[in-house]
Amino acid sequence: MERIRSLAIAGLALAGLGALAACTHQQGLLTLNPQYRLGYDDKGETVALTYGLPNSDDLALMLECPKGSGRVELTDTLRDARTTAVVLASDGRKTSVAVTRQVIEGPSDEILLGHVPSSAPALQAFRRTGVLEVSGQDGRYTISVAAERRAGLERFFKVCG
Repeated sequence: MERIRSLAIAGLALAGLGALAACTHQQGLLTLNPQYRLGYDDKGETVALTYGLPNSDDLALMLECPKGSGRVELTDTLRDARTTAVVLASDGRKTSVAVTRQVIEGPSDEILLGHVPSSAPALQAFRRTGVLEVSGQDGRYTISVAAERRAGLERFFKVCG
């Protein structure tokens, strides 16, 4: 009986260590400006969803799509240039988007750029729920679309195709 108790305690200890190790590998929350909002923009040839300060170039994420193409270009401005993928998650669905570093003006002005179909599981779940978690090796943040902005979210997916 003593041996069974010892094995049970050892098993619990190992399980606890495993849980602790798992916690240390979870990504932390990125601190974003609390005034960031999701915006919809019809640019003529393309439509875009931007997550950042309204009416400014201060963006964390942009999803842009040539009308009717079903191809979304993802631009992430928050990640470290060594990041190779951005993971989108919504309602239990995940989509990993391979990204590459792009220099837009000078060495300090870098973005990460990737492409994903508008039919990707995480994007379709985002369309339904209005909630999208964006993560990479250096952290994560969540976009929650306010009720008054949901029409723009739906319009983006309808026009994108």
